[in-house]
Amino acid sequence: MCSALVWLLLWISGITAITAQSPSLEIQPRSRPIRKEVGENLVLTCRPNVPKPDLITNLEWRNKNDKRIETSYRSSPLYIQDVPGDVGIMLVFTGLTAQQAGNYSCHASYTNTEHLSASVEVSTFKDVQFTDAPESQYSKVGSKFTIKCIVKGDPYPIIDWYKGDELIAENTEKYIKRTDGLFISNVTEADDGVYKCSALVPSTGVYKTRNIKVEVHVPPKIFPMNPIEVVEGETASVQCTAIGKPPPTYQWIKLDHRNDLSKTDRFDVKKLTGELIMNRVEFGDDGMYKCAAENPAGTVDTEVRISVLVKPQIYELLNATTPVGNESRLLCKTKGRPPPKVTFRKLGSSTPFTVGKQITDTRITLKQEIFKNAGEAFGTLIINNLTRSDDGLYECIAENPTGAAYKNGHITVWFKPTFNRTRDLPPVWSWDGRPGNLSCLPEAIPNATIVWRWNQFEISEENFKNKLIFRENFQVIGKSPQSFLIVKPYNTQKYYTFYECLATNALGDDSIKIQLKQGSVPLAISQIRANTVTATTIKFSIVPQSNYDGLPIRSYTVQYKPERQPVWEKSLTHTWSTGAPYILENLFAEETYHFRFAARNDVGLGPWTNGPTITMPRRSAPAEPTILVPGVVNLTETKEFSAPYSNHFEIRWNVPADNGEPIEHYLIRFCQVNHIEGVEEDIKCSENIQQSVQYTNFPLNDLIPDTSYKVELRAVNAMGASSPATIRFRTARGIGPVPLNSASMSSGLIVGLVVAGLVAFLIMVDLICFCLYRTGVIALCCDRARRKKKDEEDPKLGSLYSWRFPLPYCSYKAAPAHPNSLNLPQPIKLAGTPLEEKEPLNQPAEKPVSVEFDGRQVYTKPGEIIGKHSAV
Repeated sequence: MCSALVWLLLWISGITAITAQSPSLEIQPRSRPIRKEVGENLVLTCRPNVPKPDLITNLEWRNKNDKRIETSYRSSPLYIQDVPGDVGIMLVFTGLTAQQAGNYSCHASYTNTEHLSASVEVSTFKDVQFTDAPESQYSKVGSKFTIKCIVKGDPYPIIDWYKGDELIAENTEKYIKRTDGLFISNVTEADDGVYKCSALVPSTGVYKTRNIKVEVHVPPKIFPMNPIEVVEGETASVQCTAIGKPPPTYQWIKLDHRNDLSKTDRFDVKKLTGELIMNRVEFGDDGMYKCAAENPAGTVDTEVRISVLVKPQIYELLNATTPVGNESRLLCKTKGRPPPKVTFRKLGSSTPFTVGKQITDTRITLKQEIFKNAGEAFGTLIINNLTRSDDGLYECIAENPTGAAYKNGHITVWFKPTFNRTRDLPPVWSWDGRPGNLSCLPEAIPNATIVWRWNQFEISEENFKNKLIFRENFQVIGKSPQSFLIVKPYNTQKYYTFYECLATNALGDDSIKIQLKQGSVPLAISQIRANTVTATTIKFSIVPQSNYDGLPIRSYTVQYKPERQPVWEKSLTHTWSTGAPYILENLFAEETYHFRFAARNDVGLGPWTNGPTITMPRRSAPAEPTILVPGVVNLTETKEFSAPYSNHFEIRWNVPADNGEPIEHYLIRFCQVNHIEGVEEDIKCSENIQQSVQYTNFPLNDLIPDTSYKVELRAVNAMGASSPATIRFRTARGIGPVPLNSASMSSGLIVGLVVAGLVAFLIMVDLICFCLYRTGVIALCCDRARRKKKDEEDPKLGSLYSWRFPLPYCSYKAAPAHPNSLNLPQPIKLAGTPLEEKEPLNQPAEKPVSVEFDGRQVYTKPGEIIGKHSAV
């Protein structure tokens, strides 16, 4: 029984194997149906599914008409091809067409006894295409418009429209869907935007869209233009403005010639902005112009009048020449558009004449004539009863809205000769036979002819020939408009007399007498006084003779000798220019001197006059200084004056006479002053403050407002201190120094705190940079320190001189000691604001020269007399 069951199973397995091995043909691709888009390529492959493929014969493809396809040319749209390396055959479609759709079958014979076949359905379709749907379309306000969207496809798609994201579901009065697009019945600006045309094929699942931007154009609107004025010769700009969508372009046309100005020389048209630029405007540019604005929705234009204005020109101005007392006319002819207004102004005066008679001078009248058609204007300045003061330049002024023109004309006033300006000239001097030069300088228009006379004789060639005068004594240089007479007296007294100069022109004559005087040395000095005597200097007062009328005194000379010296030949001599301080220096204390003085002019030195015999005093303390206060002439008569500031004051003084010993320093002391029932009381007095001899000023700071102060100043030399010079002043009302315990901070303290905070912040930033990146000022210093370890002694030595000073201004004696110094010379503080050493010394501007006296010597230096070494 078991063996029977086994045989049954074997039989069923054999039947299954035979069934699985049944021959067939297989067509790939296996998907059914096969759908392809028209124009695509397609390959159908037929393979036998048999146990022994080599027994397959007559393998072929048949078309939809059941006809065998035999073409194997690759250039054919439909051909067959064997499968490379395998049993099979391929049917190749190149560029599938709709006509090629249908049923295709594959046939073959197996073992020459069994016929095998398989078939496949090939179908085609056309994809959706937007054949006429521009992405940008333009319409016009108020028009009917169709948004084009023509679509093709097989099968034909379903068309829908959207505006933005909103579906246009149905036809309305506004929108109608058509096969060629979306129709809009009345276009407005609200229709501007993006529309979407969508195409859907349900059978294929194809869905495509096209975004179409619709821009609604608005016709341009142009703004009217007012008449415009431009100036001849200049560059002018004329603006035309219109609105529209899209923005319009512009065109300019000159109407009289119909010229397109964009193609015309000297004109430049900005098509996008509407600006017309007229270069070098000409007179002929005057006229009517049209501006046209255009965009795709339309064209509009406007007209404007452009008037060319002409700057004033003065084309004729004739000078006038008129005698004194007559009438003079100055005519000025001008042109321009509009005709200019013509006025005159005398050069040197800031106010022009007005039309009609002048209020300030009724002799003067201004007339105007205007010729509008010709564009001309005349101005006439009429002056009656002419005087010499009317002579001069007169400026003609022509003005219109474009500007002004100027031209100078001259009125020449004729007058007879006059010597009013030269009648009081001093006499001419001559001595030792030197020639005298006599000048005759008359004023006259026209120029005068000049004749010289001596003792009623005319100095001329005729009288030279007649021997009435002698040629060797006279020489005339020039006869008009000025003349010079050279007189050679040759020590003959008769030529030292008056000479007459006679000037003549067509209007009259005038004459002047000029004296030639004989010069001599000055007379003896009238009086000599010793005004100030110190141990080594004397200041003299010299008074000349009161009735002296000779040549001017140029200088004074003094001779002096000690009493022990018997003769003047070995005496010492000193000379002063006239008007200088007559100070004699470098004398010896307790020595008796004799003096004599003489005056000198251009001729020579006058006679000697004995001066006083003076015994020089002993060396002593300096003279009392003189304190200088601006605006206060006499400090002795001024009990108390008002200071200009509330919290500080600076005193200045002149250097006093040192009385034989150089001044070493000054002592300054100041006190507050209380006035109680008319009694003055000094309180809160300072110690004596020592001020260097280098200075003649001292600032008093931290004063209390509206408070009286007294200041005492003494000069000190080796012999002692001078008597005190004293002043009293009262500070102005205002804000005084802030007390240390005040709750509020001054602006200076606030600024100081801000600066300190900023410095601390910078140090912190630099320290962070040093720690993180090894950069900054600290890093630089450390780096230099590492590189210069071998020179460690140099910076130590240099630290002693780390403060710099200008050596040419150092003084070992006068400068105060530095707190940490090694007895090095200290810098001298210059008067005024100290100069930074980084800045170069400024070259001082040219200043007047003053003579100053320091008690021993006289110095000539630029600058004011007030200050150090003043001789006042």
